[in-house]
Amino acid sequence: MTVQQVFDMAIHLMDEQSERSGETLTVDTQEYKFRSISILNNIIPVLYPYSDTYDKSSKGRPVPPLLDLGKSYREPDLAQEIGLDDTICAALLPLYLAAQLIFPENEGMAQWFMSRYQMAFMDVRSRIPAEFETIYAPYGLF
Repeated sequence: MTVQQVFDMAIHLMDEQSERSGETLTVDTQEYKFRSISILNNIIPVLYPYSDTYDKSSKGRPVPPLLDLGKSYREPDLAQEIGLDDTICAALLPLYLAAQLIFPENEGMAQWFMSRYQMAFMDVRSRIPAEFETIYAPYGLF
């Protein structure tokens, strides 16, 4: 999914789209557009270990695929692909983005979005397939 798709979902959740056309990039949402990539870059490292795109084979801590802020915050590239799987992008990122964007204006609504995000995160996390691994008994069996 792209940043634009997640942004559109968040704007619709917040009910900030144009009433006439349904467009999400309007004069009223410019500030949201400017802040979105930084907000998403804040949550991507947290969600990366739960994504199908997580690289378990790398040595050390895997580096999450952060979004490019570009040369000017005034013209963010919303066409960028987000380096997380579509389940995380569709189920979690719009709720988190909506909560962070609306927080300065409406704390109650921001808290509602965050509680929905936390519930969705627990659901997504619980559905990750388990893997078998060897359990070592360094002191022998009792």
